[in-house]
Amino acid sequence: MSRELLAIIDQIGREKGIESETIITAVESALVSAAKKRYGVGENVEVRLDRETGEIEAISLKTIVETVVDPQTEVSLEEAREMDELAEVGDEIGALLEMEDLGRIAAQTAKQVIFQRVREAEWEAVHREYSGRVGEIISGMILGQDRRNKLV
Repeated sequence: MSRELLAIIDQIGREKGIESETIITAVESALVSAAKKRYGVGENVEVRLDRETGEIEAISLKTIVETVVDPQTEVSLEEAREMDELAEVGDEIGALLEMEDLGRIAAQTAKQVIFQRVREAEWEAVHREYSGRVGEIISGMILGQDRRNKLV
């Protein structure tokens, strides 16, 4: 699945004229949104997509403190030292999250975020290409349309 994801991202980038990095960033932010929906909005979640292997890694980061005030974002020094002997107050420590059991609603959220980011990047690419040609007459075919814009 991981290699397939990178191939799909590359294909979308070529078809839409968008850099693959933009799509990867969109996928990462979509997965952050999905993980927060699944594990709680207060969670400090970081998602990384390995650009070589396509592996997705979701980490819940917590700040190490003397006394815990917010258990979603903080962990005590004693608990942190059980995981890492070199842990110090003020550091961040992470725990891997299972992405397989995100659920239907979280997956829909991720899908919406990805589509929105790709759409925005596509419009930016078109704008970049034609913004310098204002006042010039061109001919073309309408390829796509959303509510108020047409893609020629």
